[in-house]
Amino acid sequence: MKNKIAIIANGTINDTKFHKKLLDDVDIILCADGGANTAKKMDIIPDYIIGDLDSADSSVIDFFKKNKTKIIHDNNQNKTDLELALALAENLNPNDIIILGAIGDRIDHTLANILCLTKIKSNVKAQIIDNKNTIELIRDSIDFKGDKNDVVSVIPLEDISNLNYTGLKWNVKNLDTKLGWFGISNRFVNNKANISFLKGKLLVIKVREEK
Repeated sequence: MKNKIAIIANGTINDTKFHKKLLDDVDIILCADGGANTAKKMDIIPDYIIGDLDSADSSVIDFFKKNKTKIIHDNNQNKTDLELALALAENLNPNDIIILGAIGDRIDHTLANILCLTKIKSNVKAQIIDNKNTIELIRDSIDFKGDKNDVVSVIPLEDISNLNYTGLKWNVKNLDTKLGWFGISNRFVNNKANISFLKGKLLVIKVREEK
């Protein structure tokens, strides 16, 4: 059974229409603390709000309580609000997780949010998405779609063995790489591509071209 979960974090959401469309086919919506403020502005009623609630406005929390949102007050200072939300999402047996509002002006928060993808214990597909970028952690291979000339960047988080690309402008074959190697600003040749490897973890970042 399909179980798609969306997490709204406390980063920047500029294109409300784009993000609301992403929420049309999700089954459960979680807010990571201050993400509740964003949900309220978007007229979205989340199923859960989790965090130490230092970023969510008290009036917003009261509003959602009246609308039967489950509020989970967790004061664990050893985890970020997004880590708490991801742990909750995994307990809800998802097939897919999308994370919105994870990219913002604070580079430390943005980097921590991206690296939170490594904390997911299951093999569930999880993506950080905004109107410009889709970021996904890959452990072996990915088939993915885009428009011709969309940018694809590959950033290893560990040493990678036997890296292969197909469907991109600059393909690689059986490449062994070290942490610190970057495959930046490759491009789709048509609308499908594949990235595969045998060992390691890497981030695949797809950047949508301006139309």
